[in-house]
Amino acid sequence: MLNARTLKHHWWHVSVHYLTDVVLFCLAFLVGIRLRFAGEWNLLLITPLQYAPSILLGSLTFASCCYIMGFYSPQIYNLNLFKRALMILLAMLISLVVMTGFFYVNYSTRIGRGIMLYSGTITFLTVLIHHGLIIRNLQNYKERIALVVTCEPDEEELRLFNDFWGQHLELVGIIHSDNYKPKKQFKILGPTSKIHEIVQREEIDRVVCANKSFADSTLYRDFCGLRYSGILVMPIISLFEEVYQYVPIELMSYDWLMNASASPQMIYIKKIKRGFDIGVSILGLIVSSPIMLISIILIKLTSRGPVFYTQIRAGRFGRRFKMIKLRTMYVGAEGNGAVWSAENDPRATPIGKILRRYRIDELPQLVNVLRGDMSFVGPRPERPEFIKQLSAVIPFYQERLMVQPGITGWAQVNYPYGSSIDDARKKLEYDLYYMKRMSIFLDLFILLDTVRTVIRGGVKKQHIGLKYLSPVKNTENKQSENADENIVSTPHK
Repeated sequence: MLNARTLKHHWWHVSVHYLTDVVLFCLAFLVGIRLRFAGEWNLLLITPLQYAPSILLGSLTFASCCYIMGFYSPQIYNLNLFKRALMILLAMLISLVVMTGFFYVNYSTRIGRGIMLYSGTITFLTVLIHHGLIIRNLQNYKERIALVVTCEPDEEELRLFNDFWGQHLELVGIIHSDNYKPKKQFKILGPTSKIHEIVQREEIDRVVCANKSFADSTLYRDFCGLRYSGILVMPIISLFEEVYQYVPIELMSYDWLMNASASPQMIYIKKIKRGFDIGVSILGLIVSSPIMLISIILIKLTSRGPVFYTQIRAGRFGRRFKMIKLRTMYVGAEGNGAVWSAENDPRATPIGKILRRYRIDELPQLVNVLRGDMSFVGPRPERPEFIKQLSAVIPFYQERLMVQPGITGWAQVNYPYGSSIDDARKKLEYDLYYMKRMSIFLDLFILLDTVRTVIRGGVKKQHIGLKYLSPVKNTENKQSENADENIVSTPHK
């Protein structure tokens, strides 16, 4: 059953349902084996252990397909059960194909057609029930929220409710400090001196406030009392993180940065993440080598110039390195200087457009990962001169240099190609979220999101922004997020 506690932690919610599908898949095969070999007790004891590797591989493939299809994302909860059933069936078929192919690697794991039929049917039905319950619970769920205001600037944050609150969040009203009278036309629930009574009377699930409210000693004691009573209390920036998984720069503070910088565990950054990068990049080079070979041939046949190019980018702490990519633009495309790279950039060759759309041009960067210049997952590396320019107009931009840059990242799977300084600003909001919550589990989910992005040929999601705050205006200085192929000024060898 979904409730406020599971909804408030997006990745906890995703992990629980992902693992639930894995368990349902495995249990279905145990039942399928029981039905297939009913009465043959010797086989009932040996067969599950023999088939375990294949079943585990199939279960992870199945749950990963469900994640790639967006089943654990709030954006797809409106998908009706019939369409979801068809997509579950597709995920089931893909996992069965993977299991069938696995026996060529280890023949002893080969599962017969009878078990496949029984188990596949049971998996489909049980998983369909599971996802039906998710849809029903979310359709009936509303979390009641009250906002604490202590001054007029706090009231400005109420404008967020017009653009921000999702279908499962309901603004009940505002609670004001005893010495402040609200000026906006919102439902007034009462003063903060009666906050405990208000929360109980209005059945509030969560109290949201401005960061500075925690500095008020009286309010802080009241908030502590609410927290120990089971009521969630948090600044509005934290609610943004939980609902949309990014950090609005307009609400950022140095306190938030200090707390965020202490979140990633050093052992993960130094040891586990590096080992993860090496393993994934070696596997990626092996798997993608035929694709890169075909791409190299097509680039050579369709346009003059080098196949690869290298470019200086800024790594962790601003250390410079040469990043490798496949060339996607015509020679001389930036004769008038670097400009923003767009999704349908006219400077790209026909083959280059395809390589960009499906991120194939990024594959040579696996070599950068092996060298240690980059990580597999992290903020995209930028040119040093552009970092200096963007830092001058985007607050906290240099914070993204505190972690290793990556081939893919949370910003890349959530926001489409950037074409302005404002786009760079919005991508930074996703990068900051990743930097605070980076972990092996988040990296794995980002890899699955990357597969979805490649299959779809790009990101289609819309960024939920703060419309009441002025965006960064585009300037005459146009920089390219990728700064692709500055071939005239720096020939690629």
